[in-house]
Amino acid sequence: MWKKVERYLWTLAYLKKSQIFYLIKNRLEGGKKAVTIEQAPAVRGLPLWIDQLDSCPEYRRRFPAEEILEGNVTLLYEQGAPGGKNWENASRSHLWNFNLHYLEFLIPLAAAYREKREPRYYECFRGYADRWILDNQEGSGDGWHPYTISLRLTNLWICMDGFEEILRKDTEFVQRLNDSMYAQYLHLQKKLERHLLGNHYFENLKAVVLGALYFQETAVFRRYERLLLKETNEQILPDGLHYERSLMYHKIILEDLIRVAKAAGGDMRGTLVPVMQRMADAAYSLEEGMGRTPLFNDAGDNVARTLRSLLGALKEEFGIMPKRRSSFPAAGYYCLQGGDLRLLLDAGQIAPDYMAGHGHCDGLSFELSLKGEPLFVNSGTGQYQGRLRSYFRSTAAHNTVLIDGREQSECWGEHRVGRRITDVSGGCGADRVEGFLKTCAGSAHKRSIRIKACTAGEELEIRDRVKGYAQAYFHLAPGYEYVEDGRKLEVRCQRTGGTVCAIRTEETDRIRIFRRGTVCSYAPEFGKTERIQVLEISWEGDGTEHTVRMRFPGCRERKG
Repeated sequence: MWKKVERYLWTLAYLKKSQIFYLIKNRLEGGKKAVTIEQAPAVRGLPLWIDQLDSCPEYRRRFPAEEILEGNVTLLYEQGAPGGKNWENASRSHLWNFNLHYLEFLIPLAAAYREKREPRYYECFRGYADRWILDNQEGSGDGWHPYTISLRLTNLWICMDGFEEILRKDTEFVQRLNDSMYAQYLHLQKKLERHLLGNHYFENLKAVVLGALYFQETAVFRRYERLLLKETNEQILPDGLHYERSLMYHKIILEDLIRVAKAAGGDMRGTLVPVMQRMADAAYSLEEGMGRTPLFNDAGDNVARTLRSLLGALKEEFGIMPKRRSSFPAAGYYCLQGGDLRLLLDAGQIAPDYMAGHGHCDGLSFELSLKGEPLFVNSGTGQYQGRLRSYFRSTAAHNTVLIDGREQSECWGEHRVGRRITDVSGGCGADRVEGFLKTCAGSAHKRSIRIKACTAGEELEIRDRVKGYAQAYFHLAPGYEYVEDGRKLEVRCQRTGGTVCAIRTEETDRIRIFRRGTVCSYAPEFGKTERIQVLEISWEGDGTEHTVRMRFPGCRERKG
C-alpha cells in the first residue's frame, strides 16, 4: 500500500501547481454533459487542404476508401463499424474507440472525390458526419473528450476544404454540421486540458484558433493566438525538437503548425515559419536514413503523417528545406554516420518534468540502421492499454543497460512516471556519441559509442561504465537473427543467410539470446506486434570500462 502511495506522491511532485488545481477542478465539475447543438454564426472556409499531406498515397492506404464506403473502418489494425450510442464498441480496444471519434478516416474520402469526382465519396462523408451528430447527441463519452474534439474539428475542416465545390450546393447539411461544430468548439473552450498540458493542450489551443478563424470570432482568435504561440515557445525546444522527445508527436505538432500557419497567414505565419524550419531540421536529421520513425518514447509509424509528406508540404507551402545536423543538446539526441551505418543515441531527459506520460526508460539507448534499413531497434509502443504497455516502457525494451535489475525511471500505469533519471548529459564528435545518467535508484551509467573505419568495413564500439550487475540489451529488427558458435557471435540476414556483423564481447561476459517471450515483442506501429530476437550481455560492473565491438564487413568505407 505504501509503495503505491509513494509512487503517487513522486508523480505529483513533478506537476505544476496549475495542473494540480485543474485536476481538482475537473473532478469537482465532472459529469456535466455538453450542449451538443448551438446556432452557428456566419463562417468562412479554412484553406486547410494540402495535397502533399491529404492525398499522400501512404496516408490514404491507412484508411482504404472502398472499405469505408462499405461501413467498416480500420484503425491501428483493428476493424469495426461506427454506430450506436456514443459510438461505443465494447468489442474493440479503448484506443480504437478513441481514435474513431477523430473522424480522420473521412479525409481519404475527400481525396478520392477530388481524384475521381464521384458523388458517392461525398455522400459517404455526409452520412458519417450526420451519424456522428445523431449518435453523440447525449453530450458525453469519448466523443466529447477535449482531445477528440480538437482532432475531429480539424479533420472536419480539412474535409470541408477538400469537398468545397460540392459542399456549396448542400447548404442544409452544411448548416447542420456547422451548428454541431460550433457546439463542440464552445465546449472545448470550457474543457481545455490544462491538467495535462503537453501535446493534448497544444491540440486544444490549435483547434480553438482554427475555430475562431472559421467562425470569425476575432476576439477569441487574438486570445488563443497568444496562448498557442506561448505554448509553441515552451514545447518546441531551442534545437527544434518537441519537448516530449517522441519523433511521432514531433511530427504531429509540426503538422499542426503547418495547418495553422496556412490558415491564419499574416503575422502568425511569419512567427511560425522559423519554428517550422527548426522542427523540419530536427525531424529530417533524426529520421532520414533510419528507415522509419525512431522508436524512442511513445512512437509508431501509423499515427503521424510521414516525414516525406511533411517535408513536401513545408517546401510547397512555405519554401522550407531541411538542413541536416548531428547534435540536438536540448532534447538529448545525437547522430553518428559511418559508411553505411547510421546511429541515433538518446542522451536526454525522459520528458518535461510535468508531462512525462509518453516517456520510456530509454536513456542512453540507441538505434542503428544499415544501408537505410533498421538493424538494431527499440521495442516500440504498440498500445496504450494492455499487458505489454509496462514492458514497452521498461529498460529491457531498449538498447541500453539495466543495472541491478532496477528500472531507470519509475514508469507506471498507462502514462505515469514517478522517480526518474537525473544528471543526464550527452555530446557528440566526428566519430562518436556519448552520454551519462543516474537512474532513479542512484546508479550511474556512462556510455560512449564510436564508429570507426577498419580494413574490411566499419566497426561499432560500445563502451559502458557501470557499478553493479549490468544487463545490456540489443534488439534486432525483423529479418535478422543471432547465430552463436562458442564465443563466436554473429548477426545474419534471414533472407540471404549472409553475415551482417560479428559481435565480440569480453571473455567474462554471459551471453543469452531470446527468441521467444515478452522481451521479443516489437511494435513498429500501434496495434501491430511482431517477434524479434534479442541479445542480452551481462557482467559484474566495477566502474571500469566494458566494451562490445561489432564489425560490419559489408559496409563501404567513409568518404573524405
